[in-house]
Amino acid sequence: MLSLGRAQESNDSGRGFMDSISLGAVRYTRVAITLHWLMAVLILFNLSLGWFMNGFPQPLHANLVGAHTQSGLMVLALTIARILWRISHRPPAFPPGLHAWERLSAHAAHAALYALMLGMTVIGWCIVSARPPNPTSGPLNWAFHIPAIGPISHLNAVAQKKAHQEFVTLHTIGGWLFIGVLALHILGALKHQWFDHYPELARMGLGRIPATEAAASRLQRLQQ
Repeated sequence: MLSLGRAQESNDSGRGFMDSISLGAVRYTRVAITLHWLMAVLILFNLSLGWFMNGFPQPLHANLVGAHTQSGLMVLALTIARILWRISHRPPAFPPGLHAWERLSAHAAHAALYALMLGMTVIGWCIVSARPPNPTSGPLNWAFHIPAIGPISHLNAVAQKKAHQEFVTLHTIGGWLFIGVLALHILGALKHQWFDHYPELARMGLGRIPATEAAASRLQRLQQ
């Protein structure tokens, strides 16, 4: 009975060790996972809304612009929070055996996504700030107050109209770039999941992560 109790204790401690290795060493933190999926939903919503909202009549169009603007600023706030969290919490290591070019591509894709998330929202803020007449009510402020960018909103009507058109052009180009980088990011994750047989989706909270070889070896030693 004593030996069975010790064996059970070893099994329990082994499972705990396996869980700590498989989850702690491979999976992102709960905060990072939550921020990731909140941002993903808002970004997909905003990209879809940005492409289709101009086809709707007023006053629905004005309300959609407001939703697009405010959800974009939510992305900006979450992006800043995500960057601060990433700086203070080291992300899990890359899958073993990943080629150097794949590591470089992953770093480049993440950097591009962060740059686009910040840049697109700031450009969008510039668009609504360069919108004669200067917006003081309406869709810009339907959820919470968004102050206009002073140097832009105080331009004369002609200069504001020109700036508005230039910002819209930049925003459109950025939208296409965003879609391209996002597609590469998703395809890379699916490649690791389906072709490399690495639990990439589980790293972001979708599914379970199998025990690592180190954990399995540790469990075997505990059971002896």
